[in-house]
Amino acid sequence: MQINYVAEPTAAKFHASNAIVRGFMGPVGNGKSVACITEGFRLSADQWPNSEGIRKSRGIIVRNTNPELRTTTLKTFQQWIPDKICHVALNPIIQGTLKQKLPDNTSMEMEIIFLSIDREEDVKKLLSLECNWIFLNEARELPYAVVKAARERIGRYPSSVDGYEDVYNGKGELVYDAPKERNADGTPKLVDGEIQYTPCKRKALLMDTNPPDTDHWWYQLAEDGHLKKAKNIEHAKAETRRVFEFFRGPAPLIDEGEGKYSPNPEAENIKHLPGGYQYYLDMIAGNTEDHVNVMVMGNYGAIMSGKPVYPQYNDRLHCPEKPVGAIRGIPICLGWDFGLTPACVIGQLTDTGQCRVVWELVADDMDVKQFARDVVKPFLQRHFKDWEIGFSYGDPSGNNRGEGEGKSSIGILNDEYVMDGDEPLDMGFITEPAPTNDITRRISAVSSFMIKLCAGEPGYLLNRDCETLRKGKLGGYAYKRVQVAGDERFRDKPDKNWASHPADAEQYLCLGFQGGFVTDQTDEDEYEAPRTAGVMGY
Repeated sequence: MQINYVAEPTAAKFHASNAIVRGFMGPVGNGKSVACITEGFRLSADQWPNSEGIRKSRGIIVRNTNPELRTTTLKTFQQWIPDKICHVALNPIIQGTLKQKLPDNTSMEMEIIFLSIDREEDVKKLLSLECNWIFLNEARELPYAVVKAARERIGRYPSSVDGYEDVYNGKGELVYDAPKERNADGTPKLVDGEIQYTPCKRKALLMDTNPPDTDHWWYQLAEDGHLKKAKNIEHAKAETRRVFEFFRGPAPLIDEGEGKYSPNPEAENIKHLPGGYQYYLDMIAGNTEDHVNVMVMGNYGAIMSGKPVYPQYNDRLHCPEKPVGAIRGIPICLGWDFGLTPACVIGQLTDTGQCRVVWELVADDMDVKQFARDVVKPFLQRHFKDWEIGFSYGDPSGNNRGEGEGKSSIGILNDEYVMDGDEPLDMGFITEPAPTNDITRRISAVSSFMIKLCAGEPGYLLNRDCETLRKGKLGGYAYKRVQVAGDERFRDKPDKNWASHPADAEQYLCLGFQGGFVTDQTDEDEYEAPRTAGVMGY
C-alpha cells in the first residue's frame, strides 16, 4: 500500500510538532481531518518493532455522535485507507485492523477503533481502552471531559507482554533489545530492580475542528493559553505550552467588503477541492454572515444554521433589555439536564401564567455531584436564600442507574447514596424526574408560553444574561439539515451541541409549568438578579 499524501504548509508544521496534544483548526475543506488521519498512520508505522518485527499500535478515532461518525469521519478515513486494505467491521463496534509489510522488512499492525461520545456512559467506554494515539474529529462538538479522558489513555499500548521484552538466545546473548528507559550512561533504568520497558514510541492526542465560539475550551487554550477555571494563571499557561500546540490554517478567501470575496493566494488544499477556489466562492451565496465567517473564513464564532427549534421566539419581545429578575413571593423552580455538560435553569411561573426564565447555570467537565455542590447550591444560597422551591425536575433518564457505580443522577441530587464519612449535598429540596422525555412534548411546553400573552405581556420572558439559552433561541439550538436532493429536509430531533443542554433543562422546567404549577402572588417586588447569568465550568 502507498499513501500519496503531500502536506500543505500548516499540516507540515502540525506533523513536525513534538507536542503531546496537537490541535488543527481551519475552514471547511482545508485538509485538517486528513492531516490527523495520516499523522495517526505515520505514528503507527513509526512505532517500535517488537521481538517478531511487528510494529503494534492502536488508534482511536472519536466523533460526537454515531451518525456523524459513520457518515463523515469513517468515510474520510476510508478515502485514504480503503476497506480492501483495512476492513472496518460495523458491529458490534466499529473496528478494523491494518497489517502491512514495510520496506525495512518489519511489518505494522494498526488496530483502529471508532467511537461516538455524546453521553457520560460513552466517556466511560473510552476510559476502558488503551492506545498510543487518539484523534478527536470536530473537537468543537466535544466537551473538555473527552479531552481529559483521552489524555489518560494514550501511551498505554502496546505493553511489554506484546513482545516488547528483552530476548536472549541459548547462549545468553541478547538478540532483541526491547525499548526501555535508560540512565545517562545508557544502562537500563531499574525501578525496584525491574527494567522499565517503553513499548510505545510516542503518544499523541490529535484534534481537528472548524472554529468554535469564543467561550469554548479550544479558544481558551489556543488563544488565552489556559482554561477559565485555572487558579494559577501563569502556571496553567506554562503547562499548556508544554503539552499543547495549536495550528490554524489560512482563510481561503480575502474579504473585500460589501459581501465581495477574492481568492487568497496563501490558501491551502485548493488543488484538491472540486472547482478550486470556486468551491469556497459558491458557499457565499445563500449563506448567513456567521456561517461564512466560521466555515469559509475560518474565524471563531457561533453558527446559527439549520431549522430553529423555536420559530415563535422573538428576541426583541421575549428577551427585553431590562433584566428579567425573579419576583419575590413566587417560588423559584428548577430544571436539570445531566451528563457531560450539566445544566440547571431557574425560572418562575406567575399567577397570570407567564413563564420567566431568570437564570442559567451551565458547566463543562463536571459530574452531577460536583455541579450541584460547587455551582448550583452556592448560587442558590447567595441569591435565593430562604426562597421557596416550587419544584425541581430533572431529565427522566437521570433516574436510571448509570454504568460503573450504578448511581442515578437524580438519586445523587437527593442524597440516596451517601455512605458513612461522605458529605451529603443537602440541597434542601427533592428533585424528581420530569413528567416525560418525549422531545415533541418538551418543545411544545416551551413554545406554548411564547405564543400567548399574559395580562398584556409576553407569556415567555428570558433574562438577557442567559447567554447560552439566548444563542440557542437565535438559531444555535436547531434541527440539522439532512443532505438530500430536492426540497430542504431536517432531522426530527434537535442537534446535540453546546446549546442543547440548557435547552433540555429549560424544557423540563416548562413541563412543570405547563402541568399547572401556580401559586398566589403575595409580594410583587421584582428581585434584581446579578448580571452574570452563565457559570461556565471550564
